Amino acid sequence: MSKNKSVRSPQQLWESISSKSVHLVEGLFFRLGVLVARHPWKTVILTLSFVVLSCLGFIGFHIEKNPMNLWVPTESDFYYDTNWYIDKFGTGFRLQKVIITADNVLEPEVLIALNNVTNAVNSIKVTYENKDYTLSDLCYKVPIVNFYSSNRNKRSLNPVIDDSGRTNTSAPSDFSDPTLWVNDEFYCDFLESFQFSCLQNNVLDLWKNDQEKINQATKKDIIDKINTIKTNPTTGHPVDYTKLFGAVKYDEHGNIVSAGSVMLTWYTQVNMSSIDINEVGNLVGTEDWVSIPLALWENEFLESMNNLSQNLLDVKLFYEAGRSFADVSGSAMFNELDKLFLGIMLMFLYIQFALSRNNWLEIRLTLGSVGLLVVGLAYATSVGWCSIFGISFGPIHSSLPFLLMGLGIDDMFVMNACWNNLPEAAAEKSLPVKIGLMLKHAGVSIVITSFTDIVALLIGAITILPSLKSFCIYAATGVFFIFCYSVTFYVAVLSLDIRRIQDNRNGVLFCYKHKKEIKTSTGKTVFQNLMDKFYKHCVFTIPGKTIVILFTFIITGFSVQAIFLLEQRFDPKWFIPEDTYFKHFIDTHDYYYPEEGSMAMVFLGEMNYTKEFVQLYDMMQNLRKQDYVYDVSCWVEHFHQYVLQNFNKDLIKNASSFSDDDFNRHLSRFLYSPIGGRFQANFKFSEHFSCGDPATQIQASTMLFKLARFSGPDVYLPAMNNVRSIVKSANITSGDGYRSVWSKVFANWVTDEIIAVEVERNIELALLCVMVCTVILITNLQMCLWIFVCVLLTIVNVLGCMQRWGMTVDIVCCIGLELATGLCVDYAAHVGHTFLTLTEGTNSERAFKTVTSIGSAVLLGGGSTFLSLSLLSMSKAYTFQSFFKIFLLVILFGLFNGLVFLPVTLSLIGPGAYRPNKHKTTEMVELNGKHEVVEKQLEDG
Repeated sequence: MSKNKSVRSPQQLWESISSKSVHLVEGLFFRLGVLVARHPWKTVILTLSFVVLSCLGFIGFHIEKNPMNLWVPTESDFYYDTNWYIDKFGTGFRLQKVIITADNVLEPEVLIALNNVTNAVNSIKVTYENKDYTLSDLCYKVPIVNFYSSNRNKRSLNPVIDDSGRTNTSAPSDFSDPTLWVNDEFYCDFLESFQFSCLQNNVLDLWKNDQEKINQATKKDIIDKINTIKTNPTTGHPVDYTKLFGAVKYDEHGNIVSAGSVMLTWYTQVNMSSIDINEVGNLVGTEDWVSIPLALWENEFLESMNNLSQNLLDVKLFYEAGRSFADVSGSAMFNELDKLFLGIMLMFLYIQFALSRNNWLEIRLTLGSVGLLVVGLAYATSVGWCSIFGISFGPIHSSLPFLLMGLGIDDMFVMNACWNNLPEAAAEKSLPVKIGLMLKHAGVSIVITSFTDIVALLIGAITILPSLKSFCIYAATGVFFIFCYSVTFYVAVLSLDIRRIQDNRNGVLFCYKHKKEIKTSTGKTVFQNLMDKFYKHCVFTIPGKTIVILFTFIITGFSVQAIFLLEQRFDPKWFIPEDTYFKHFIDTHDYYYPEEGSMAMVFLGEMNYTKEFVQLYDMMQNLRKQDYVYDVSCWVEHFHQYVLQNFNKDLIKNASSFSDDDFNRHLSRFLYSPIGGRFQANFKFSEHFSCGDPATQIQASTMLFKLARFSGPDVYLPAMNNVRSIVKSANITSGDGYRSVWSKVFANWVTDEIIAVEVERNIELALLCVMVCTVILITNLQMCLWIFVCVLLTIVNVLGCMQRWGMTVDIVCCIGLELATGLCVDYAAHVGHTFLTLTEGTNSERAFKTVTSIGSAVLLGGGSTFLSLSLLSMSKAYTFQSFFKIFLLVILFGLFNGLVFLPVTLSLIGPGAYRPNKHKTTEMVELNGKHEVVEKQLEDG
């Protein structure tokens, strides 16, 4: 018989291990509660001392402002290509734009208005470090190559492309260079170097910005110049002025006769290699490289355009500067911080309502304040420790206090519920023992939820998105310290507050002791009585259970259907509030220029350009063939036509006969000619060379083109990868072999490309880890399965409702879903653990007792999370709006699945309670005049 008892089935063995592990954890928390209650002031002092020491980490605190280190994966091509361009060229440009709209902008009075705007821009002057800066000092300069034959203005310098996509070398072209009529020495002595002019797209260039000619221009003169002149009269560069106009109307010959808008663009220069983005960037990480003088100039530009927009008659003016997106998005984010302080006040009142009773003793000002203080201490400690380990602080971290407030207050409500639900037998025990008994149950429940939250967040930290990685680490650290301070600092203050009540001291004026004993409340609150009636007469009835199960299946079915329609899309424009000048400009631009796409560049590294010229030429022809590629500005094609036209040598057909010396000599003449002078900025040579000298070794070069506007990621992601594939698959074997395609818009597209995979992978891993964590901490397999089902249902319902709400999967939603996975497990875990600790009664009775004991704390905790985030619903910032929507869905479905679906399921097929186990427990007794902790042999249940 003894032998049979010693042989256990796997189930019995698991139940034994389960019971012992749970009781071990409960014993540890019991001892911690007793220890803290015996020495509350020491605990408070030690906690605050640790916080102060942790704050020393603020010495290494760093706010990351570089968008490359925030939003772009460090292993992506875009990250490498951007740094390559900065290293090789170092110079970029920022655009300042103005759009003027009217019934017809081809009227003389509109031209005069354009002239007034241009004069206003040219007259802007700022002072920095005792030096004045105007547009001419800050603009992006290009060489002036228009120093012969004005007839060229009516001819195009673009290559003639045949039906196959290759340049038609037999077609008439205008690549002849009259400067070759004189010898190099005479020409180079005359030229010495090109003069430079500010790069701009301005229709006034057609009149060379001559005030008198502009005032005398007629409507016919305006229309003729726009339709016939294809070369900038000032710089000699090819320009299609018709593309500056929107909402155009054409005559039967295809000429523009009227237009609803005209756009002016000024290019300003930035030396990116000499700028520390962390000095000039903004706190949102949306500012690009910009010098301080240029940033000041752009600010004056915005003020000047704002004044003009209010004073112009018969036309409307819309404008943007290079700093507009950074300014407006940053303002939208940080203007909402006042809601954080209002949220703290609302949370404090909420806590007082939830914890206090209608008498002078049980006004819990101290507990309410400390509950919020725990969040603040955890936030400061997490920032300190993360700073110690060199983890930078990002813009989305500003939402962290909202999250921690919701999680931290949850723990407080759970402990308060466990204190109110202490068994009657504990009434006669000493305060430290009662605190230990409270923490014995609450501590296990809190450690389950905190641990799963931390693991879910750390799963999110494996992302390749730098800002998301940093945020998840900060959040996980914050949740850990909230747990630590809740079971120590808060418990210590709770014990002091209970002693205050026992001493009959006032809840507001702590020093005042009431002369008459005030009776404290012992019964249930009105809120708890309402919950009891709701569950008894609604949820736990047969119709109620049926409705709950059917509703769960129906809403899950709708959610699953919606998930298949959920789009992965992100648009930076969503960060721009509606009532801003920048939003008005974007809307106007999209209306009048719906087809305008994004500028892109082909990057070429060091190679033997003579040997690889044919491959480069064919590569660009393949690029031209793509339907979404247009406005290709390619030095390879122009150089080929230049040499063919002027030297009768074909670099394509007779490539093998060309030596490196011949190539460099012709390239030098090309770059100092009026035909190729504009391409000088597209090269980085090993050494500078003068006119008449052969070109030195090419270290890098670029070629420009534009990508069409795309409807969504299902179109632009394949396009991005295709143009990259065309360039990278070119058969180039010499040099470093580097070649790539870059566009500023790729920063967003790269994130879009991985975000859907990141969300799916992280949610799956987080769900797996939640399951593992609950198995380890709760140990009951059936209960772990039901908790997992509740979490899975919550995530599915949240994703489905996101689609119904018009939301998409983007980086902001990815962050919200990372947090949601950890948060939604809290509600089910508290209920599930409490159910397992109840040993008496049927499953229905245990389920009812579970929700009426811990349910109010879970519901109040969900309410606190909602309240801490509710103010975000009034935010104009896209980030905060998205967070609010996601967390609202998580709270609603998490509470439903945790407090309604799970109790109903447990009442029907719930597991048994933890096995009763004889074990040693501790109790505070008085021995020889001293309080000591002694052990007694008891049996659970």
